[in-house]
Amino acid sequence: MTSEYSPEEEPSARAQRLAEFFVGTPLLRLRIEREDEEFEFARSAPAALPRSPEAALSPEPAVELPVDILRADVVGIVRFGRHVPTLGEEVPEERELAAIEALGIRTSVRARSSGRLRAILCQDGAAVDYGRALFEIERG
Repeated sequence: MTSEYSPEEEPSARAQRLAEFFVGTPLLRLRIEREDEEFEFARSAPAALPRSPEAALSPEPAVELPVDILRADVVGIVRFGRHVPTLGEEVPEERELAAIEALGIRTSVRARSSGRLRAILCQDGAAVDYGRALFEIERG
């Protein structure tokens, strides 16, 4: 990509032009580093490119569903049960997704509400610290 910026152009003007470019792309993140400046733009969810100028003027608002993050209550080793959790599966309330073993004591990690398993942030047999995020469940 060739530079279209003149050295005299203000950084805020460059940032504005880059932001306008970024909005029209499906990119989730754009980072540009040049000599003594850097720009970074990010969006939280994939955006669809507008099909027409009218669609660009009135985009539909993205609906964010609430997410429960299940964290480790103790320090220990994560163990998945007989039913290994898989991404995208529907999880009923109070289902045990894993257990954390410490000093021979087993502490269950259970879904607090029903929903869809959005992320598995641990591996079977991995050591975890207190407060570490283990699972994300999208309610709704």
